[in-house]
Amino acid sequence: MSYHKLDLDTVRQNIKHDIEHYRATVPLLQIAIFTMTGGGFLGSFAAEQPADFYIDTRYGGLPYARRKIYQAVEILKIIAEETGFDPHKLPPMPRFHNCGIF
Repeated sequence: MSYHKLDLDTVRQNIKHDIEHYRATVPLLQIAIFTMTGGGFLGSFAAEQPADFYIDTRYGGLPYARRKIYQAVEILKIIAEETGFDPHKLPPMPRFHNCGIF
């Protein structure tokens, strides 16, 4: 599988051009990241505390590669920083019924 590494400085610059749009995407990104990690405690940790997030080396069975998860969490962290959220304590992720898939 190929892996596309984003230029995070470019991401920061793009956010500055439309802060309100990116601020509105935070809850959607939280749900996407929650899903990427397989849900549960790890997913909530990634979605609500991206600046403090890590995956314990003993953790296995992730639906996505660790590097992809870390990249997505880094993007959420950057968006949080640039739009005025605290990346150590984002608002709670929108609650949704997971239909028993996590």
